[in-house]
Amino acid sequence: MNAAGVSGRQVRPGDAHEGSPARWFASLHGRFALALLLLVGAFAVGSLATEALFPTMPVGLKVLLGAVVFLLLAAPLVWLQALAPMRREFERSLGEQSSRTAAAEERLRTHENDARLQHALEIAEDEGGVLRIAEQALKRVSETGGAQIMMAPNPDGEIDHSSVIGVMDPAAECVIRSPRECPTVRRGQGAVYEDGLALSACRGLRGEIDAGCAAACVPVFIAGRGTGMIRALGSAGDPSLYRQLQQLTFHAHQIGSRLGVMRSVAASEVKATTDPLTGLFNRRALDARLGVLIEQQAPFALIIADIDHFKRINDTHGHDVGDRALKVLAATLKQCVRRHDLVCRFGGEEFVVLLVGLDVAGALEIIERVRSELPRATARASVPTFTLSAGIVDHGEADDADALLRTADQLLYEAKSLGRDRVQMAPGRAVQEAPVAPAQG
Repeated sequence: MNAAGVSGRQVRPGDAHEGSPARWFASLHGRFALALLLLVGAFAVGSLATEALFPTMPVGLKVLLGAVVFLLLAAPLVWLQALAPMRREFERSLGEQSSRTAAAEERLRTHENDARLQHALEIAEDEGGVLRIAEQALKRVSETGGAQIMMAPNPDGEIDHSSVIGVMDPAAECVIRSPRECPTVRRGQGAVYEDGLALSACRGLRGEIDAGCAAACVPVFIAGRGTGMIRALGSAGDPSLYRQLQQLTFHAHQIGSRLGVMRSVAASEVKATTDPLTGLFNRRALDARLGVLIEQQAPFALIIADIDHFKRINDTHGHDVGDRALKVLAATLKQCVRRHDLVCRFGGEEFVVLLVGLDVAGALEIIERVRSELPRATARASVPTFTLSAGIVDHGEADDADALLRTADQLLYEAKSLGRDRVQMAPGRAVQEAPVAPAQG
C-alpha cells in the first residue's frame, strides 16, 4: 500500500509543490496585483461618480465623498480578492501541517510500540510467553474491534492455540482446524475482507455475520511455512483497517521469527540429546538428569542393561538385524517403565534406565518385567531371541554420577561373568537369576 493509502489522502499532480513557500508567495503576489488594480478602478469610479453627480459641490466635500465611495467599493473587493484567500490559504496550510504532525506522531508511536514488541519477544522464555506478548500487542492494534490469534504446532498440524482479544461476536470468530484451511495462509500474504456477506468473504467463520463487518488477516510464518494467523475486526470501508493490516504484518513477522528461533533451538537440543537409531535419550541427557537428581538429593534407582551375545547377532545375522534388536529392546524398555522415567542408550548395546523415586527392589521389578516381555517382543519383530543382563544401584551407592555409573557397570560385568541372562545388585543385596536356559545366539 502506498503513502496515499496510509494518510487517507489521494496524491494529485502538483500536490508536491502546492504548499511550498515559492508557490504560496507567487499566488499572494498575483492576488495583491489584482487587488491593487481593483483599488485603482474603485478610486476612479468613486472620483468620476462624485464629479458626475455633484458637479457644483465644493472640492473638499467632493474629495471626502469620493473617499467614502472608494472605501465602500474597495473594502469588499480587498476582502474577496486578498484577505479571504489569504485566510483560506493559511487555514489550509495550518491543517496540512497539523495532519503531517499527527501522522508523524502516529508513526513515532507505531515505531515505539514495534520496538517494545520486538524487545519483549526477545526476552520471552518459551512459546507460551511469546503468545501472551502477542495477545497484549493485539490489544493495541485492535482498540476498536476484537482480534484473534491462532497457532498450530507445525504447518501440517491442527490449531492448538486460539485466543480472542477484546470483544468479538462469536459468529465472527475464525474456527479453522489447521493453517492449511486459511486462504490467507495459502496465499502467503495478508488481506482485508471488506464485506462479511461478499463472495470473497472468509469461509472459516463460525456463523453468519453483519455485512458491515470487515477483517484484516495476516499469516504467521515459522521457518518459511504458514503455521498460524492473526486477525483484527473493523468496519467495511474504514481505511484504518488497512493501517491495521500493516501493523499486523509487522507483528506476525516478529512473532513468527521468535517462534522459529525457539523451535529451532528446541529441535537442536532434542537432536543433541537423542540417539538417532532408537529415538531414546543419549548419554548427554542422562548426565544432565543425574546431576539434577543428585543436587536435589532425590531418591532414584539406576539400571545398566546389556544385550547378551550382541556381537554374535551382528556376525550371524548382519548389522541390520542387530539394529532391529536394539530398537526392540528400546521399545520394550519404554513400554515397561513409567512416563517420567528416563531410558537412554548408553553406547553400543548398553542401555541405562533412571527410575526416579524407586529403590533397588522397585527397579528389580521393572527390569524383570522387561526380561519377561522380551521373547514376545522379539517374536513380533521377527528378530532372533536374545536375553538381557543388568546391574542395579540406587542413589545411596555413591555420591556422584560417575561413581554410580561405574558401580552399576561393575555389577553388569559380574552378571555377565556369572553366566549372563541375570540381574546383579550391590553386595549385601539379593541376586535375581533367571532359570537356566540354553545358550542363546
